[in-house]
Amino acid sequence: GSVFYRDIFFTNFPLLPYISSIYFLLTAGSLNLFFLTPTIEVSAVAFIIYLITYEKYQENMPAFISSSLYLFSFIILSTSDHQSGVFIASLFSVLGYYFYLNKKYLISGVFVALMLLTKAYFLPILLSFIVLFLWERKFEKVIKFCIGAAITSIIVMSPTLIFGLQDFIKDVFIYSLTRSQGIEKSGIIWFFITHDLPLFILLIFNLIMIKKNKFFGLISLLGIIFIFFYKDVYFLYLNFLIPFLALSYPEFEKIIKEKFGVQKLMLPTFIFGFLIFSFVTYTNGFRNLQKINLDKATEIIKKENPKSLYGVNDVAPALAYLSGVPMLNNIIDTNANIYRKGFLNSKKLTTDAIKQKAIIVAHGAYYPEMGVNEEVTDEIFDKDQVKKFCKLIGSFPVQTEGPENRLNILRCF
Repeated sequence: GSVFYRDIFFTNFPLLPYISSIYFLLTAGSLNLFFLTPTIEVSAVAFIIYLITYEKYQENMPAFISSSLYLFSFIILSTSDHQSGVFIASLFSVLGYYFYLNKKYLISGVFVALMLLTKAYFLPILLSFIVLFLWERKFEKVIKFCIGAAITSIIVMSPTLIFGLQDFIKDVFIYSLTRSQGIEKSGIIWFFITHDLPLFILLIFNLIMIKKNKFFGLISLLGIIFIFFYKDVYFLYLNFLIPFLALSYPEFEKIIKEKFGVQKLMLPTFIFGFLIFSFVTYTNGFRNLQKINLDKATEIIKKENPKSLYGVNDVAPALAYLSGVPMLNNIIDTNANIYRKGFLNSKKLTTDAIKQKAIIVAHGAYYPEMGVNEEVTDEIFDKDQVKKFCKLIGSFPVQTEGPENRLNILRCF
């Protein structure tokens, strides 16, 4: 009976939870099967990329390379192991482009709207379509496109507009557009360049060829502007660019062959060599990132039979679902930025957790050789209260992208 935004703090448009509900029904509530859904979405995107490229160039090899560039890029390998919504948004975006190429502008607008309503940071894709229509003076076409997008948006947003408009504005716009930067952007960009060099080369190529290949050039340009001007960007967010960078490969191959007369198999060899490198890098260093023994953690929580669960948003909701223990105060998203902006208060919620006899799930750092043993490192907790009233009952080694190397479970009763 809860309503998004009004009763549940949520910082994006509402389509992803609706889609997730369908996935939940289709997977019969199995968390393992639910987390298989992004793999299916990624495969569908790769198929549409192949379809678009083959229909345009009537050649198997460029189409196969384009879909492989997407499917086996490091960013896809490293971000498709959990359901974040970016891949169903990517699927909607390439479907929008497919129907645009087939001159079905109303349907194209429908899918582009679905894309944005799933993940708002896919905005550069929508803007690229609109600018392209205006650039090519397709004024009648842009009207059809906008009608499709508008009707879709009204249908999806109706419950929110009726029941939670004020809270929607507060959660999505006031919070999301003003939240502080988390990870340093230069590090994200350099990580992308070094781990997905072929895609970065295609990004630069699209900028250079923007007059000839307007759509891909616009996406690259507006994508870069978005990355530089939006404060809180993460590696995951770059996914909005990846399908279209992969789609631009055949044109890149064509130009390189015409201008430099390179051997036919030289570019494919380079591409597949780098994809193999990406795959090996992922399997050796990133495949086990943030993985823990969920069954054991769930067993510990069930044994304690707490009233509620409070913890880090990367795993606490999963543990709450598996153990059947409700989240503290019905708060699911405990991203640290929400606390920094004052929407949530770490002292108050830690006090509530102790009063409600909750279990706390926190990241920790344990380096005995350096004399370091921090049971709680997250800023979503009042560490003094946790230290005074809570006791460590479970600790799991975990590989993270930061200095934290433990996932700790603490009992506050």
